[in-house]
Amino acid sequence: MIGGLRSIGTERGTKDIDMADELEGGCLCGSVRFRTMQAPLRTFVCHCTFCQRVTGSSYFAESLFPMDAVRFNAGTMSTYAHLSDGSGKKVFVHFCPTCGTTVSLTFERWPDIRGISRGCYDDPNAVRVSSHIWTRSAQADTALPEGVDCFAQARMTLDGKAEPCVRLTAPVMARRT
Repeated sequence: MIGGLRSIGTERGTKDIDMADELEGGCLCGSVRFRTMQAPLRTFVCHCTFCQRVTGSSYFAESLFPMDAVRFNAGTMSTYAHLSDGSGKKVFVHFCPTCGTTVSLTFERWPDIRGISRGCYDDPNAVRVSSHIWTRSAQADTALPEGVDCFAQARMTLDGKAEPCVRLTAPVMARRT
């Protein structure tokens, strides 16, 4: 276990055999570059309002890694600290000061974990999304896929208990009422 997170590649407890251990990527302008030293612990899509704001889009897709499994080999990043209204802990947004791309998130709550933006990989399809979280905040008409664990809120409560999930048998369009 790393930072309260099980070391798995999928929600079912097994590493995806087609996920590359070493992934490379960077920001839009190329000033910031990174390389991962292992497959991600998990890759998920977050629909919370913070992630919608930090991306300027409908959701944020990120892969989680142990902190020491990601090496930045070019450029420096700026950091914005945001106080989570859910946990009361800080979330640190690491972005390119030149182009503004959000490359990474780190967490006061999980200091040994680093999130990498899926869209920053040279090949974003090299990692598979294993779950969607905060689906209750999903923007109207966002498609939630079949065969992927969907959580109305986070995957765990603040005290570390697993939250229930739904695995859809067909895609469903989110609807806000």
